[in-house]
Amino acid sequence: MSQLKMKGLFLTKYGLLIHKNIAFLEKKLNEPCENDVVIEVNAAGLNPVDYKIIYGMGTIIMRPRRPFSLGFDLSGVVIGKGKNVQDFSIGDAVYSKVPWNQMGAIATHTIVRSDMVALKPTNLNFIEAAGIPLVGCTVVDSFKVADVKKGTSIFIHGGSGGIGTFAIQYAKYLGAYVYTTTSTSNVEWVKKLGADHVIDYKKEDYRKIIQNVDLVYDTVGGGTARKALKVVKNGGKIISIAGHHDDETLKKIGVNALIRFLFRIKGSILLFRMQQKNVFYKHVWSYPNQNTLNDIRELIEMGKIIPVVDRVFPFEEAINALKYLRKGRAKGKVIVRLKDD
Repeated sequence: MSQLKMKGLFLTKYGLLIHKNIAFLEKKLNEPCENDVVIEVNAAGLNPVDYKIIYGMGTIIMRPRRPFSLGFDLSGVVIGKGKNVQDFSIGDAVYSKVPWNQMGAIATHTIVRSDMVALKPTNLNFIEAAGIPLVGCTVVDSFKVADVKKGTSIFIHGGSGGIGTFAIQYAKYLGAYVYTTTSTSNVEWVKKLGADHVIDYKKEDYRKIIQNVDLVYDTVGGGTARKALKVVKNGGKIISIAGHHDDETLKKIGVNALIRFLFRIKGSILLFRMQQKNVFYKHVWSYPNQNTLNDIRELIEMGKIIPVVDRVFPFEEAINALKYLRKGRAKGKVIVRLKDD
């Protein structure tokens, strides 16, 4: 591995203009640690966190030395491993959501802790598999916190996005009754994912249709959690992956006391209103790992979850892929292809 080089998409400076703050660079690949695997990347799945990091939003929890490579989701082939790695062999097809300190999935090669890697679902190609890890682990973790089970009524805000498309299918697998929203052109398509009641947000106000659901799953952020109070039942739950960060979650991910205090002030009115309705609120920060990825692989191989890919961009157009994702119009996942299957 000592002579191997990787080419990746690197953040060179923070800012809102994506194309001016990232660049393709080539660097020597480090030697893997004893518990690492070296992966030749076939495809990288993009997530909103990728462009938010470019904006500088990740600096409240990490300040890596620039330039650093971007991306968390990948699929590829194991081409090297540390001396302690026993559960993978050279040539294994794998998928992973890499940890923050090993960020860099949008690259020809990367090094990942083996406990964050799992064998790729056998019935998916590399493109399809690359879009699963972060959204899959996030939804599974969220629904564990919410205790979603047979008979749970759930409103999934934003059913056609990467998280939404997975969440609808997983909620139905668990036996929940699913409400969701999408735009006019996506209504029939989202119904095919299994949603029981699809609301066209361009024609209808979901707050006039949905009443007393057990759970609201906020994948959008902004004022969604506040509006969700209109539709969740007394004693219900609101789980968010994009809205207000609760103090417990911020503390767990290492945010300092001052920033946590400012977040408490910012969210004080929202949390007060939730307390009045006895609503449980949690911002879920997912911690993907091999066990969760293995569970998701089984569901996919059973046909319970079908990946949804919106667009595939070649590696050399990865910057355009991020700009496209930022528009918020993707139906499912946006993938960067680094190598043909």
